[in-house]
Amino acid sequence: MNLRGCRVSEPIRQPWGGRGCRIVEWIDTTGQISRRVVAEDVTADEVRATIERHVEGRKHMLIDDERAPRQTLPRR
Repeated sequence: MNLRGCRVSEPIRQPWGGRGCRIVEWIDTTGQISRRVVAEDVTADEVRATIERHVEGRKHMLIDDERAPRQTLPRR
């Protein structure tokens, strides 16, 4: 997978103790920004695997554009 950029946050500690986490953010070649939460002790290989098996999810936009298609959940 080709990326424009990737970064991993500093460890984020839980206020009540327990395991911490990190946020992995990356930008693909089309400019799509994605984020995932990973374990605090994640390795470079695990970050790579997380990015490679990423599944497109819900998109969050900063501006509510009425002309943009709405994201809906499938009905059962």
